[in-house]
Amino acid sequence: MEKNDEPKLIKWTGEAGIEEAAAAREELLDAFNNANEVQLDISSVDDIDVSAIQIIIASFLEADKNGKRFSIIGEIPDVIEKFCKSCGVSLSEFNSKKKKEVKNA
Repeated sequence: MEKNDEPKLIKWTGEAGIEEAAAAREELLDAFNNANEVQLDISSVDDIDVSAIQIIIASFLEADKNGKRFSIIGEIPDVIEKFCKSCGVSLSEFNSKKKKEVKNA
């Protein structure tokens, strides 16, 4: 199967937690199997837990290991960014918008 050169967009909404983790993981794995670039939009996520953060980080590492691209697009809600920072993680490093802002600064 030939991989699609168009980015595959995945949008999470509502809660991103342990209850949604298995489905979220499968959706991302499927995206990586069918595209060379995967973009994750979490701008409509109201609540997140450590399992979803782990999936995001694992997606970034998997993409890097396999020569693919993974990024978060759109705004990261403040409540999500604050929770991630309390866990010692900044999702901004995976945010394509923030990367562009840093490069242009």
